[in-house]
Amino acid sequence: MFLPFLKNPFASKKMARDDFRDLMDGHLSRLASQNKAGRYAAMIASLEPHQAAYHALLGEQDQNLGQRLGKTDTVEELLAEFKQFAKDELLVEAEYQFKRKKPNAEALTAFLPKGRKEYSQATLLTLPTLLQRVADLTQTYKAELGADLATKATDLQAAYTTARETQGEAKGDVQGNSKEEKKLRKAAARQLKLNLLDQVKLHIDEPEAVLALYDAKWFTKPAKGDVKSKM
Repeated sequence: MFLPFLKNPFASKKMARDDFRDLMDGHLSRLASQNKAGRYAAMIASLEPHQAAYHALLGEQDQNLGQRLGKTDTVEELLAEFKQFAKDELLVEAEYQFKRKKPNAEALTAFLPKGRKEYSQATLLTLPTLLQRVADLTQTYKAELGADLATKATDLQAAYTTARETQGEAKGDVQGNSKEEKKLRKAAARQLKLNLLDQVKLHIDEPEAVLALYDAKWFTKPAKGDVKSKM
C-alpha cells in the first residue's frame, strides 16, 4: 500500500526536458523566497549544482541541434547548386562536345544514362551518385570539357562530403548529449526527492507549506486534450 508513495514523482519520463528545467527553476525560486531563517538553505545548496548542470547541457543541446539543422540546409543548398550547374554548364557542354562537335555515344551515355531528368529531378538520395559520376567523368574527359568544368565538379563533391561529415558529427553530439541529459536528470530528480522528504519532515503537520514550494501545475492531472506533460 505504500509503494505509490515511495516512487519518485520527479522521475517521470513523460515530462519534457524544458518542463523539467522549469520545474527546478520554479522550485528553487520558491525555496529562496520562503527561506526564513535559512530553513531551506541546505536544500537550495544541494539542488543548485544540478540546476546549473542541466541548464548548461540544454544550451549545448540546442547549439548542436542548430548546427545539425544548419548542415542539413547546406546539403540542400548544394543539391540546388548541383542541379543548376548540371543544367547551365555540365550537360550543355557534354551534349555540345559529344553530340555535335565530335560525336561520342559512349561518353554521352556515360553522362546521361537515364537522360536529363536524372539531373533535374535529383534528390538528396541520388545526389552522392551523381556527384561521383560527374567528378569522375569530367576528369576522364577533361581534354574535351575543359579543366574549369572538372574543377567545379570536384569542388561540389568535396563540399558535399564535408557538409555530410559535419552533419554526422553534429548528430553524434546530439545523441551523446541525450545520454548525458538522462544522467543529469536522474541525479536532479533524486535530489528533488531527497529535498521533498526533508520538506515533508519539516512540515509534517503543514502539507500546504510543502505544496507552496511547487507550482501546482506539475501535480495536477492534465485535462483531456492537454498535451503538456504533468507528473
